[in-house]
Amino acid sequence: MFERILNACFNSDFIVFVLPDRVIVRKVRRGLASLVFRESTLEYSYSHQTELPRILEMAGKSLSSQPSDRWFLGLPLKYFTLVNLTLPRAAQENLDEAVKYALMRHVPYDLEHAHLNYDKSLRQDYLDISAMVIPKDSIKPYLKAASAAGVTLHSTFPSILYWARLKGDGVYLSMGDGYGEVMVHIQDRIVLQNWGQHRAKNDHSFLEESSRLLSNIPNLPSSLYIWQGAEKNEYICSALGVNPEKAKFLDFQASDGQKQVLNLSRGYEINLLPAWIVKQQKLKSYFIYGGVLFVAVCILVVPVSKLAGQKRHLTKIEKKIEDIQEQAEDLHSLREQSRRTMDNLESIAEMKKAYPSVISVLSELTRAVPETAWVHSMTFSDNTVTIQGEAESATSVMESVENSAVFSEVRFSSPVTKSGNYERFAMVAKVSI
Repeated sequence: MFERILNACFNSDFIVFVLPDRVIVRKVRRGLASLVFRESTLEYSYSHQTELPRILEMAGKSLSSQPSDRWFLGLPLKYFTLVNLTLPRAAQENLDEAVKYALMRHVPYDLEHAHLNYDKSLRQDYLDISAMVIPKDSIKPYLKAASAAGVTLHSTFPSILYWARLKGDGVYLSMGDGYGEVMVHIQDRIVLQNWGQHRAKNDHSFLEESSRLLSNIPNLPSSLYIWQGAEKNEYICSALGVNPEKAKFLDFQASDGQKQVLNLSRGYEINLLPAWIVKQQKLKSYFIYGGVLFVAVCILVVPVSKLAGQKRHLTKIEKKIEDIQEQAEDLHSLREQSRRTMDNLESIAEMKKAYPSVISVLSELTRAVPETAWVHSMTFSDNTVTIQGEAESATSVMESVENSAVFSEVRFSSPVTKSGNYERFAMVAKVSI
């Protein structure tokens, strides 16, 4: 019972690393619990995706997974397309569309059939974009496997990036079971990634190709981190042109004493969790926290001298926690049935919320614009209205709109042009209703 109470009080992150020949599952406590509990690691042999549901189910039971825990999926680099690009600062107004348009030159498949995430940072008059894309067909088998095991995946990321977030700048190499990948990580950015597959035992083409790519990177980090390396340390360092003294082997067991909270920045983590599931998970947490609070209150009010009464109360409390957990599991099983209903209700609510605002803006604009002016078009978005039209005096139209209590920050969005006896104008104003 004590273990159940602890699991209910402290949420955890489960990080699943799917490697070519094995699956590693790590349990990392969140919040204050990370100061008390150490990480737990389980390793399973793995040869095909059909084995994954059984592995996840066993790991969840062995590590006492709770419905409120988060599950992350680490996959090999070969599944991802990672792109660093630069956009003009003006693209920030429609950044999603601008990023998708720019990625079309780098991604060899339709972005409508892919999961995408990106991060931006401002550099003078430009935006530095770090983006990561994975085809939906590539991640779909893993989502099905997780669902079959009763697990909801929070997000996915390149497995080797986990080590880069822990160790910092360096060259990261992973080799095993005929597959290899190398990544260069500098100042929170992935500046190079390469992967390859081979069958022959003495096929070193992947290391040779990686060495050529590394030679083109200025200020290459001197540290080499090797994860599940299949070759001798000296040969890998020689092939990649790295000083053997700078090479370090990565091992979860040797790192259990470190703080290893998942922290993937700069767009290198793709969210797989719909918004409606997040709401359901919060509801489950409320049930669990309610049960824990009930336990705490009951323990405080029971007289210390009545040992028999304590045992009876604790038994009842344990039964209530089990009932609450069953309710949470029932909510979890209903998530697929409620998805479409939730999406439809949210769409209808958004439409209903937006409709009266547009009518109010149009009504106020009709009162504000002089009768001698004509408005050809109006758009309303993000509390900003844009109008285009013509009048004998565009300045008089601006003054009339400014005098309205509804509009502020009125300005011309483009130069006023002459058309006969009339002036053509385009005007932007902030709306507060």
